[in-house]
Amino acid sequence: MDISVANVLTKIEEEIAKAKHASSPQVVRQHIYAVRALCDIILQQPSPSTQEVTLPQPTKTERLDIGADANGSSLLDF
Repeated sequence: MDISVANVLTKIEEEIAKAKHASSPQVVRQHIYAVRALCDIILQQPSPSTQEVTLPQPTKTERLDIGADANGSSLLDF
C-alpha cells in the first residue's frame, strides 16, 4: 500500500495544530508522538531516486614538479 507523502504531511500539520492548542503537556506529547509516527511512515517508504551513482575514476596521476629547493614530495616537509 503506497501512501501519498502529501496526505501524510497534511496529517502532520493537523497534529501540530492540535498540539499547539492542547490543554495539557500530556496531550501535547500525544500529538507529538503521532507526528513522529507519521514521519516514520514517510521515511520507511522507498526513495524514488535509488539509482546507483558511479564516479569517474582518475586515469593517470601526475606529480607536481616542486623544484630543487624542496626537501621532499610532501607539502609538510620544510
